[in-house]
Amino acid sequence: DSDRLSASRWHGGTLREEGHFPHDEAGVAAFSEDLARHRGSNYHMLADVSDEGFQIEALPYTQGADRSALLTRKLGQYFYGSPLATAISYGRDKTGRRDEKFLFAALTAPKLFEPWLAALHAAEAQLAGIYSLPLLGGALLAKLPPVREHCLLVSITRGGIRQSFFENGQLKFSRLTPMAATGAAEIAAGCAAEAAKIHQYLLGQRLVARGAPL
Repeated sequence: DSDRLSASRWHGGTLREEGHFPHDEAGVAAFSEDLARHRGSNYHMLADVSDEGFQIEALPYTQGADRSALLTRKLGQYFYGSPLATAISYGRDKTGRRDEKFLFAALTAPKLFEPWLAALHAAEAQLAGIYSLPLLGGALLAKLPPVREHCLLVSITRGGIRQSFFENGQLKFSRLTPMAATGAAEIAAGCAAEAAKIHQYLLGQRLVARGAPL
């Protein structure tokens, strides 16, 4: 997250915390030492930060090199300067030109990740991928039936209150609000207040209808 990198180890079906490393030279050095103790491990980096971008656009259906070039150009237009970007297909329209809908997503503050990625590179660690927390929400919703047409997934993380809006299981956008509260009652009140704000935003954007379940 924006304050530190936390390392956990998944082994034998159990997840165990390994350590926490602050965003400074000492933290990166300590992480490098931890990497040296776990040579041969596979690493997955999970990002929970507010510096993210999401754009949805329908594009003419293409294949092969034309498709790759089109998606690369679109990512550059939306998220110029960030290599931590991806395009996710949401399928093709069933009528008309049968355009293909994409979610373009990016971590828009790549400098936050550079020291940790440099440490992984220096250690020749095997990095399987860099993942964004809201992009994993769809997999969680699929395990929580029944899934309604419109879903707001609210979660508490070290970064704050995370709210991700899904339509038919597809992520539309996500927002992370820092949280200073520590007590259970304050956290609950904060979640309720932030969810109410998001609901008003969704109504204003006509993403949900008044009176419809969310």
